[in-house]
Amino acid sequence: MKDKRNYRKMITTKLQSLAGKQNISTVFFDWVHMMAYAFSNSVDKGQYEEREAAYLATVVKYTREEAFLLTDCLGLLRMAFEYKVQDWLGAIYMELNINSKNAGQFFTPSHIAELMARMTFTNNEPLLEEKGWIGYYEPCVGAGSMILAFAVAMESGGYNYQTQLRVQCEDIDENCLLMAYVQLSLCGINAVCKVKNSMSGEETSTWYTPFHIINPAWITRKKQEPATAPKRIQKKEPDVWVIPECAEQLALF
Repeated sequence: MKDKRNYRKMITTKLQSLAGKQNISTVFFDWVHMMAYAFSNSVDKGQYEEREAAYLATVVKYTREEAFLLTDCLGLLRMAFEYKVQDWLGAIYMELNINSKNAGQFFTPSHIAELMARMTFTNNEPLLEEKGWIGYYEPCVGAGSMILAFAVAMESGGYNYQTQLRVQCEDIDENCLLMAYVQLSLCGINAVCKVKNSMSGEETSTWYTPFHIINPAWITRKKQEPATAPKRIQKKEPDVWVIPECAEQLALF
């Protein structure tokens, strides 16, 4: 049975309850940053100290009870993704009316992202069928709605996006990039997320999802070694991936 609870409303209500001494924009992005720090610190020990310090500097702004409430919001977000893979954080952002306070940012509605992703997937499925995996490059990722929708399209087509999708995404806005990073991490997507100006190439920080860190074998294998990965979910073969030096990348724009 599908869970009919309104996760978006449940999360926004909890976040709004913290908007007394902090404005709602600060509360929302503090929550996003703390989730990102926690996910990164669970696997990326090379950047642990800096990000742990940033986490502590953020959480100290809240009481113990308020911090637990933010943890509850993370739990609800996890449940929301179990219910449906979509851009939950973008929807929560819009529900909180933060877009009117932050440079007029808007996030692509999920139904539009899903329509575009289905068309993109259909055009590129032959490549996925041939290689057994597909690369997705998004230079202006926002909250990650297009990548999430593409993952759903893959799953609907009988593929496993957790093992057959390799993502590299960028955004010049750290807040947006970390929204995408959190959601891709929760979905178990192998991704490298960079705070970067895709036009100038200037890069500020790099965030690796847990699935990228815990399954790194495909990074170091030689180009000539054969792949033994399944192309479809129903085939139970060893999960070993070979990514060529000049991997095909899927760019929507």
